[in-house]
Amino acid sequence: MQAAGNDFVLIDELDKIFVSREEKPRFVVKVSDRHFGIGSDGVIFVQPSSEYDLSFVFYNPDGSPAEMCGNGMRCFIKYVFDHGIQKKKQIRVETKAGLIVAEPFVVDGVVEEVRVDMGSPSIKRKNIPVSGDPSGTFIDQGIEVGDAVYRVTAVGLGNPHAVLFTENLKEADVLGVGQRIRLNSGLFPKGVNVHFVQNMGDNVFGIRSYERGVEGETLACGTGICASAVALALNNLADKTKSMLFHAQGGNLRVDLEFEGEYIKKIFLTGPVEEVFRGELVF
Repeated sequence: MQAAGNDFVLIDELDKIFVSREEKPRFVVKVSDRHFGIGSDGVIFVQPSSEYDLSFVFYNPDGSPAEMCGNGMRCFIKYVFDHGIQKKKQIRVETKAGLIVAEPFVVDGVVEEVRVDMGSPSIKRKNIPVSGDPSGTFIDQGIEVGDAVYRVTAVGLGNPHAVLFTENLKEADVLGVGQRIRLNSGLFPKGVNVHFVQNMGDNVFGIRSYERGVEGETLACGTGICASAVALALNNLADKTKSMLFHAQGGNLRVDLEFEGEYIKKIFLTGPVEEVFRGELVF
């Protein structure tokens, strides 16, 4: 399945666990290899939940488990709705980042778009995490990369994100700068996803992302786009009362923020999703 160019292998384990927890990392690495496997930006396992409607279990292509993936969740919702597993207007999903509530938008019985309630962001260092004063924030702070200093805002959405703003997205050194910030373990003890954002005018933004676990640039990152919307609001670089449209390399996604005073209570991520193919994997 793919959502804004993020492609995922999805495996239904509702009736039977096909791959044990111990074997999942090795399995995911093999399946995600684009030359010797299927190729993916991550593998999603659909599992039952004792507390909510379903459980979303996600692994990065390097075999590491991830707390959450916005575009992966949208693929998950399309799968469970289109296959008749859950036909609710709002589907409650268990993740390592907590409860996620998603709403499928259906045309002629098929999900065309999915809107995901991503919850509230974390901006305290201890919750992202970022080293330093646990109760402090990391908003518009300088990070040295080589001879340059980049102004970065860090946001947590179950997984960590570093957002920086550029005036030339096309020429941004996403791989070089992104990798060095991602691997700055002294500042980001659990690593970080790095996003480069350019203001295109009228609450429209371009974005490119270096993803932790993929260890390279991806066509889109759903949680990263949400984190970027939060960073834009925190730095007063967007009209936070209106929808923000993000042009990722794989497609367009919309983010809406819901406020309670100055506090960002909820983030909603909306965009198209599709099933690319289905098949049988023989190991």
